Amino acid sequence: MITAYVRDKAGLTAQALGPGDAIPLGTVWLDLLHPDEIERLTVSSRLLTDLPTLEDIVEIETSSRLYTEGEVAFMTTPVIVRSSTGPLERGLLTFALGPDLLVTIRHTEPLWFAIFATRALKQADLVTSPLEAFLGLLEAVVDRAADVLERVTADLDRLSHRIFADHEDRTVEALATRDGVKALRHQVVDRSHVRRRPPTTVSMRAVITAVGRAGDLTQKVRDSLAGLERLVAFATTVAGPRMGKDHKSRLKTIGRDVHSLVEHAAFQAMQTNFLLDATLGVINIQQTNIIKMFSVASVAFLPPTLVASIYGMNFHHMPELDWTWGYPLALGLMVLAALGPLWYFRKRGWL
Repeated sequence: MITAYVRDKAGLTAQALGPGDAIPLGTVWLDLLHPDEIERLTVSSRLLTDLPTLEDIVEIETSSRLYTEGEVAFMTTPVIVRSSTGPLERGLLTFALGPDLLVTIRHTEPLWFAIFATRALKQADLVTSPLEAFLGLLEAVVDRAADVLERVTADLDRLSHRIFADHEDRTVEALATRDGVKALRHQVVDRSHVRRRPPTTVSMRAVITAVGRAGDLTQKVRDSLAGLERLVAFATTVAGPRMGKDHKSRLKTIGRDVHSLVEHAAFQAMQTNFLLDATLGVINIQQTNIIKMFSVASVAFLPPTLVASIYGMNFHHMPELDWTWGYPLALGLMVLAALGPLWYFRKRGWL
């Protein structure tokens, strides 16, 4: 599908072009959505150069994504789009920037793209030339990447609180808020009576899944920003000579924004790795506690087992067998033998 954005005295209008339709005069921007071969050849004849096919667009080499043919600069960058099933994915957006026409080629339908096109139709001075449309789309791509990073930052903050939050700390914090710092100094908080709710294996599994999603989304944004960084540098070199002062300033601002987002995305990647390591550490602690419980149980039952083994030996002369209180005495020894190690472990702080 071809949509022509035509500039006239009234402003910018959008016209859908069918097969065989001529490109209207005053067109500053042509948008090709899922173009077929006929549509691609139609626009290629207008630009006097061949537009890349889908196979050309998906090539990852820099020479395949950033190049010039005649006076037309071809630039392809990854962008963040929402898939039909819901999750955010990577898409590709290709710009073909000529002296008097901008062509965009896309095989995805990102919402931010439609929003920019709608704004361009409503604001008469938003898109007055191919360069204006090109810069406006770049700014929309950067804004979308920033929005995704902000969302990931909020998700990571919630996950961090979920991993490290402690019910005991919240109890003490609430006490400080209610009674004040002075009252807190005179009040003893018995930590042994604070009921702690350790995270379960199921909750930690959910945290790992959420951290993994955040890390995957961060990597997609980093890929998009890396492509944008190369595109801005290429556009500055190729299209810079025909840009005015305002256009150069906008492109420079876009480059600075992209660079700052790249640094922020790198920090988020490190934070994601940290949270993943912390979550795995919590799971390891849980597993260690489980093993400790079995170890304590086995050690606690060893002395009673020894007592039972002694009185279970089949010797003929065992005086205790004839005692009236011999059986209760043996049971009492077994209980004391079990309580002794437990008391010792408790005293040493191992329980």
